[in-house]
Amino acid sequence: MSFSYFIQSFHQKITPKRIWQQIFVLLLLLVIIPLITLGFILIQTSQKALKTSILNDHKEIAIHATGELKEFIESPRKALETIAAILGTLHADPWRQETTIVELALKYPIFGRIASVDQNGHEICSSELGTPLTDRSEDPEFLDTIQGKIYVSDVRISKNRTPLMTLGVPIKNLGKIKGVLIADVNLRRVWDVVDNINCGKSCGVYLIGHKGQLIAHPDKKLILTNTKPPYPAITDELSRGLSGSREMKDNHKKRWLVAYAPIPKINWGLVIFQPLKEAYAFSKIMQAQSWIIILLSILAAIILSLMLARLISRPMNQVIERTQRLARGQFNQTFPIQRKDEIGKFLNTFNKMADELRKARQMERLSIVGKATTAIAHELKNSLVLVKTYIHLLPQRHKEKAFIADFSQVIPKELNSWKTMLQNISDYTKAQQFPMEKLNVNTLINDIISLTKIRFKQKKLHFDINIKDNLPEIHGNMSKLKQVLINLITNAIEAADEGKSIYLSAKTTQKSKSQKTDCIQIKITNAVQKINPESLQKCFEPFFTTKQNGLGLGLSICKEIIKQHGGTIRMDCQNKNTISFITKLPTTEKETSYALRKNYGC
Repeated sequence: MSFSYFIQSFHQKITPKRIWQQIFVLLLLLVIIPLITLGFILIQTSQKALKTSILNDHKEIAIHATGELKEFIESPRKALETIAAILGTLHADPWRQETTIVELALKYPIFGRIASVDQNGHEICSSELGTPLTDRSEDPEFLDTIQGKIYVSDVRISKNRTPLMTLGVPIKNLGKIKGVLIADVNLRRVWDVVDNINCGKSCGVYLIGHKGQLIAHPDKKLILTNTKPPYPAITDELSRGLSGSREMKDNHKKRWLVAYAPIPKINWGLVIFQPLKEAYAFSKIMQAQSWIIILLSILAAIILSLMLARLISRPMNQVIERTQRLARGQFNQTFPIQRKDEIGKFLNTFNKMADELRKARQMERLSIVGKATTAIAHELKNSLVLVKTYIHLLPQRHKEKAFIADFSQVIPKELNSWKTMLQNISDYTKAQQFPMEKLNVNTLINDIISLTKIRFKQKKLHFDINIKDNLPEIHGNMSKLKQVLINLITNAIEAADEGKSIYLSAKTTQKSKSQKTDCIQIKITNAVQKINPESLQKCFEPFFTTKQNGLGLGLSICKEIIKQHGGTIRMDCQNKNTISFITKLPTTEKETSYALRKNYGC
């Protein structure tokens, strides 16, 4: 392995494109992700707590409002009970009873018609003077009240479109029921009380009777038409005396916050409903403010992380720059060390590495020069003797046709051998950058087969070919890839015995964890008499050869060409007498520049 290749590989592995960006991203991951996670958890927790608080607040509003309504309803009932107690105690005659009832009606305008009824159900007197008295013996308010109960009727709508309710209380004397006091109660003011309950701009309140009918509602038409109240589940809970608050959807899928509470003794229920968006408006504001605080914190963390990343990466960038110079062969790169922390130790280590590499470079150059000199001298010695002999004999035998024929064959052949040897050295020592274009792999392999089939016939070898049709296109250099494949096939032919077979196959391999793209795999296999383990390990090293004549640069050049195509080449020993060269080249739909080909990797 060459020294330059080692430096470039080392540089590619340890040097990211922008190390400060990686430090910056790492700091962001360590700061921002926990910050966002913590903020999200805190916001979710606070939102749940706030929503619970809002639900409880609305429930308390409903309970408080029922207290006001209860007091409003209880007032006429208590007044009626007081008058009934007075009438029972005084044994008042009809005229006195009438006076008392009229005074009650005048004092409490909420009452409509008030009537005193005897034990048989006949009216004795009423608050409406001059109106005929009626028989109430079959009325439910009389039948229930005469049993000693306080009667509360259902709410009904009168002819003048106001809500009415009938109350009945017994008239007792010394614990015995002497009659019944029955009064109609005008609930028009209940509408005003309900309408004045305020818990929001779009808030609404409605009142349900003990049989589930609407008593009060913002839309009075619903009351007058006996429309059933919404949210049957809430009506059922109110009938069981339960209070609470919850989120619900109406028939139009609109979301509401609904709070409800029962009114004891009269078995009514109060329901407050408000659009969920309005009810949680404050919650949304708090949520927005929380996110603003988190985003500002994130922005501050980003700025601090950026500054810290720049600060940390500054010496690393200097190391990267000087490592690049080392890769270009500038070995006088050292750092003045002014710090004693870990970075100072790192810079000191870099200085030592640069010094060691400078020494290693000198040794490698001496080694390469020595190997190249030895190889060239060995190759040229016999060839020069042969050429010298022919040139020495040329003046004497230039008229001999047989000699001139041999001279015309041998001298060009030897000169071509010199050219090939020098070209291999030149190809190995200079960086190979060549143009790329789309190539049809089937066409490439068919051309190789046409160029080499005559050599198979000359050595009487069998050539078994297994190539998949319509192989994907690759980006590459046709002449360079031909050079690689012809070299591999030539080596296989030279290593094979007469009558043996050489196998060539080509197929597509799917990308895996180690492959970033699909690849074309070209495999050349031949039989050999004996495999040297050392050959497997060193076959791609420069100047390593098992041939008597050769520089040992062919496979090294092949490997470099395949590498610059973004591919791989390796030698595989499947059994003791078979050896394979496996080449993989990446397929891609987009043409890539030379600088990017090395990143594909098959």
